[in-house]
Amino acid sequence: MLRCQFLSMNYFLRYCLIIALFFSVSCNQNPTDKSSEEDENNGNNPELSSKTESYDPGIISTQKGGNLTALEVKDLIEENRDVIILDVRTPEEFKSGSVENAINLNIYSPNFIDEIKALKRTEAYLLYCAVGGRSSTASELMKNEGFTSVFNSKKGFSDLKGVGITTKE
Repeated sequence: MLRCQFLSMNYFLRYCLIIALFFSVSCNQNPTDKSSEEDENNGNNPELSSKTESYDPGIISTQKGGNLTALEVKDLIEENRDVIILDVRTPEEFKSGSVENAINLNIYSPNFIDEIKALKRTEAYLLYCAVGGRSSTASELMKNEGFTSVFNSKKGFSDLKGVGITTKE
């Protein structure tokens, strides 16, 4: 009987330890974390996106590249007129509207890699698509090909329009 009580107590202690561990992990999450707000946004509300994006206009350097918020993209375009803007959406998407002076390189084209390889690796490039996925992939491809100054718009075309980037339609 004593052995049975000891085993029950042992299981009880293990159970309590698991529960305590669960609560300690779940309580360590930061309740002010903005990522859940951004996830709920899904890039559909430029006003919300601009509020949840951390932004420091002094951090943009055409020598580094990286992922940019819509507001950072706007500053990059305004302050660096020589940045080459690549729209990696389909030609149909491009025809329905694009950032002014953008060049359309369809990421789905079978010649996309060859078109990327034909570009000068020493220039600064800004890539965007509809919501950020394709441009992220394209920017990684460019970095793998030796491009050193590649910027990716984390959000898509609608967010760029939402912060006042000049577009042509």
